[in-house]
Amino acid sequence: MSDNEPHFLKTLPERQREELLFTGRPSVDMVKKQLLKLKSILMENEAALIEALHSDLGKPAFESFSSEIAILLNEIDYVSRHLAKWNRPVRSRHLKMGYVESLERMRHPYGSVLIIGSWNYPVQLSLMPAIGAMAAGNRCVIKPSEHAPASAELLKELINQAFPPEQLHVVTGDAQTASLLTSAPFDLIFFTGSGKTGKAVAEQAAKQLTPVILELGGKNPCIMDETGFSKAAIRDIVWGKFLNAGQTCIAPDTLFVHQSIYEEVLTEISACISAFYGDRPQASGDFGRICTHAHFQKMVDFIGEGIVRHGGEHDSNDRFIAPTVVTDMKAGSPILEEEIFGPVLPVIPYTDLKTLLSSGGIQRDSLTGYIFSKYKNHIQLFKEHMRSPTISVNQVIHHAASPHIAFGGVGRSGYGAYHGKAGFLAFSYEKTDYHTYHYLRFQGKFPPYSDQNLKALKKLRRWLL
Repeated sequence: MSDNEPHFLKTLPERQREELLFTGRPSVDMVKKQLLKLKSILMENEAALIEALHSDLGKPAFESFSSEIAILLNEIDYVSRHLAKWNRPVRSRHLKMGYVESLERMRHPYGSVLIIGSWNYPVQLSLMPAIGAMAAGNRCVIKPSEHAPASAELLKELINQAFPPEQLHVVTGDAQTASLLTSAPFDLIFFTGSGKTGKAVAEQAAKQLTPVILELGGKNPCIMDETGFSKAAIRDIVWGKFLNAGQTCIAPDTLFVHQSIYEEVLTEISACISAFYGDRPQASGDFGRICTHAHFQKMVDFIGEGIVRHGGEHDSNDRFIAPTVVTDMKAGSPILEEEIFGPVLPVIPYTDLKTLLSSGGIQRDSLTGYIFSKYKNHIQLFKEHMRSPTISVNQVIHHAASPHIAFGGVGRSGYGAYHGKAGFLAFSYEKTDYHTYHYLRFQGKFPPYSDQNLKALKKLRRWLL
């Protein structure tokens, strides 16, 4: 039977759930063995994964290993080291008037989890949530993005050969397959992608009251005040913006620069881009490609909305957009309103930070926010203004690689978080065993109620309840 047949897809979550009920919640040692198997797959097939990522996105081997494979290996190592501690039951006893209550709280898996990955980091964003889901004891179905077909097919081949479908299974297909999966009776859905598609997934899941974790994006602001300029800072921003050809959900979307250093910053950005990718970035082996032709055209349209200060070259046959810097966009231009998600960097001057933050031009609930400054009051002002779950000071991107930091959004950038312990918690729920030992029973809690018993309850409620 094909794993894309509707009946197979519809019944797979139930099969996974039944298998979990039959075998019981997996032990820590069993989960570690599953994670070790996944780690072995990544290590033994490193070359094939790098080749697939290059086919889909033109990724250089260094970026493929560092941002896709290495981060997954580190996550598996971190989770494996801490899994026993996270799984320990939390016990407590509380003395009340008339009884003692005994509690034992422990995390339990949801059951069968659907993971819908994204095309920009097709290996990492398919397997990173799976690590958290497996750590919590769940069974998983992974649907990689059809827009990264080489990576999706390779994941399907590697995972489905190593794991039984009742434990971990990869399903490939287009939007129709994804729609079929989101209507299947999963116990939790994890989605990474655009806000538009995320809303559709949430609406479909709501019909069955299936909980959803949404990892979306946003226009991550990057502010450089009059004290924040340095060549090292520009290198970080240029690297973070044009990593994976700008197709990174936590990339600096737009750079806001204090007027006093504006031209100096533009000059240094151009010099840095040339140092990174040469005078002909299309010939560079260190710069990727746009994933789809539709997204390519969107980037071309964005470039036309401002004055090109660097780059601007593009080739539709190669899906190549040069690292591009644009300025002087008109108010209301789509490039200022929509997430860019590509190698086009708008640079906008400002004169006063408070005025900039109050102007409405910065998305407060973006996935992250960046500020380069030596002024503590500017940094604090930015932190207070933003609603983003993470704020990075004088660096970009690196926080997302840390398993110690929960990765997730708020508002338009999504809800729910994962990575490290946050992933273990996201894919499990707390189950409490509650016992009481009565040495004195308060008979006044039973009907018929009386005014006397109500007075007694008000006096003793701290000890009775």
